[in-house]
Amino acid sequence: MQPGFTRNTLVCPEKALGQWHEAAFEPAFQSLLETPPQTANKPRPPMTVELVEEAASRSLLEKAIGKNAQLEHDVKDLRKSYNIEKHSFEEALKKKDGEIRALTEKLRRSIDNAQAAKGEHPSWETLYKTLKKRSEDKLSEATQALAEKTAEISHMKERISEVEENARAALRKADEIHAVNITAYEKEMRELRSQLEEKEMLAKTFSDNIASLVGKNEEFQSIMFNERRDYEEQSKKFCEEIGRLRGDLKWRDQETAKVREELFDAISRIKEFEAVDHLKTREQEELYGALSSKLKLLAGYFENLEAKVKFAFKKA
Repeated sequence: MQPGFTRNTLVCPEKALGQWHEAAFEPAFQSLLETPPQTANKPRPPMTVELVEEAASRSLLEKAIGKNAQLEHDVKDLRKSYNIEKHSFEEALKKKDGEIRALTEKLRRSIDNAQAAKGEHPSWETLYKTLKKRSEDKLSEATQALAEKTAEISHMKERISEVEENARAALRKADEIHAVNITAYEKEMRELRSQLEEKEMLAKTFSDNIASLVGKNEEFQSIMFNERRDYEEQSKKFCEEIGRLRGDLKWRDQETAKVREELFDAISRIKEFEAVDHLKTREQEELYGALSSKLKLLAGYFENLEAKVKFAFKKA
């Protein structure tokens, strides 16, 4: 049920720790691998750099373990075939030795019987000679067969020694290949580890840079927010001051209109007084002086107020 589990995945029984084999060679998994369970395909999350490098190193290690197991399996097969051939050869050799011993015993019994029957009858001498000749022929044939078998045995021994030497050479070669593969895998693992350390250092540097940039961005945003708040407060103050100045200006305009009405009324009275050619009294002179002083004060006040309004608009 685990994702990525295939026929080539290495498994190890609990009772034989350290003996890793492919799942296809284990009887417990063969029936399951022939009919894999139907499971819903879940979307796999994106793999990080660490997971990718770990999967690559794990696949390399699994390949190395698989090759080592294959080499051990080949060596076991060679040893098994060598033991079978050696056993069959020893069995054949024992069988031939038994046949030779039986034939020798039979010939010895025939010679003894012929020597015992030699003195009983003259015809037995001829029979003895015949049997002796035949036994000698049989003995020569057996000796020749024994020589042939001995030569064959020596040849078989040479073959067995050659097969054993080949097996030892294959085992040494397999050990050398395994050592070379282990060295290459260790070197590749060291390179992968160095690359992983470099990438981790780069990732740490990038994360530190990003953290510093985020801090600077937050600081800049706080500064901008404070400046914007100050600007809004200042604009609000300017608007309030402008509104207050406009209210004051409106009130001054009303006061000015009232004063102008009073001045027009006073001027009309003065004109009336001048039209009838009445002499100015002291009271009229005082009234004229007061009016002229009020006009000067109002003119200065309006000039000051106009300058303040212009400065306020310019400042806003």
